[in-house]
Amino acid sequence: MKHAAAMLCAALATSGARAQKEEIVCPPAILASTTVTTAEGWEPVGGAAEYKLEHAQLFSGHPSDSVQVTPDESSKGKNLITQWRIRHEQAPEFWIGCAYRDTTVVLARKLDTHVSRCVARYDQSDGPPPGHLQSLTCS
Repeated sequence: MKHAAAMLCAALATSGARAQKEEIVCPPAILASTTVTTAEGWEPVGGAAEYKLEHAQLFSGHPSDSVQVTPDESSKGKNLITQWRIRHEQAPEFWIGCAYRDTTVVLARKLDTHVSRCVARYDQSDGPPPGHLQSLTCS
């Protein structure tokens, strides 16, 4: 009986250490404006523009350091599936990012330290490569 209770406690402790599967939902579009600082004698005209979601990115460290992680696997067909295996021994933190078409803006957030894998699925029949981001899941 003590052995069964010890095994149950060990199983619960181990399962608590793993990250749960999390669906990450990138905003489908963002509204952003451009700031002009180096056009002396010129007056910028125009306002904010809407930018559509393009693809997901994984960063080793904060995204401002621009260290993108190359996916470990990609499989093609009607849908493109891209997968990253996260190796925490290679970096202290990882960030997932949502990148937007025709802009350098990336919306990013830090991943939990228990996350070991992220998978992005794209519909290649919709939009320019890699296609329309259908889902982004990390676990």
